[in-house]
Amino acid sequence: MRALVWFLSLICLVLPAHSWAESVFVPVFIDARTEAKLGPFPYDRTVYADALIAFEKLGAKGIVLKFFIDQPKGNGDEALAAAMTKLPVILQARCDDTEANPNPLDARLSVPVTIQMKFAVTCSAGWIPLPRLQKSAANVCFIDQAVADAAPMLERYQNRAVKSLYVCALELARKPVRVADAGGTRKVGLAKAPRLDVISLVDVVDGKIDRARIAGKIIVFGYDGAKASMFDTAIGRISAHRVFMANLLALEMVGK
Repeated sequence: MRALVWFLSLICLVLPAHSWAESVFVPVFIDARTEAKLGPFPYDRTVYADALIAFEKLGAKGIVLKFFIDQPKGNGDEALAAAMTKLPVILQARCDDTEANPNPLDARLSVPVTIQMKFAVTCSAGWIPLPRLQKSAANVCFIDQAVADAAPMLERYQNRAVKSLYVCALELARKPVRVADAGGTRKVGLAKAPRLDVISLVDVVDGKIDRARIAGKIIVFGYDGAKASMFDTAIGRISAHRVFMANLLALEMVGK
């Protein structure tokens, strides 16, 4: 018995801490296999609505929806809004001062600026989700990040302070968040992130996912197909949504 205890203690000392810590975040991506079955991305928003319903039935805790949905596209918008009432859903926005007619940002999703606040990004316009979807959303959070060693935590949109998508995701997971270092950012190291365990949306659609992989988790629902934007990073050339996931997992593991 003493030998077994000694062996387990030795393993705990040798292995990195994050090898033992299971992330609450699970990426579900529209990938090449999904596009082979459902056709090329993007899809009618009923596809996203059906996916959210499937995640809810599998016991997901919440969703980070990694698509910009700022332009109306028919009946699928209403279906998506209805599906978003099944569980907490975070929508993403971004700054873009060239946007001539941004959707209004719901006042409940931001706070007044104070003199103590420091902002990673400041803008007066952007890609803001459809008002109908904002009403069903748990939050709308901003993702404005070059691939670097610092992630934005707090941004300024018009005269309001808004959280980054990283902060909102961590708060949904009930993880401690130190809002900002200098400049409204937080240091992050992609190399510290654990390996991504990605689920293909097609496996969710086909009912091939074990409930245990989803239950109690927060789904990061994004795109990783042939048209995905690619970036050179410290861990290689990876797609935009893999960059987000790697940063998020690194923040989750070292952000306590």
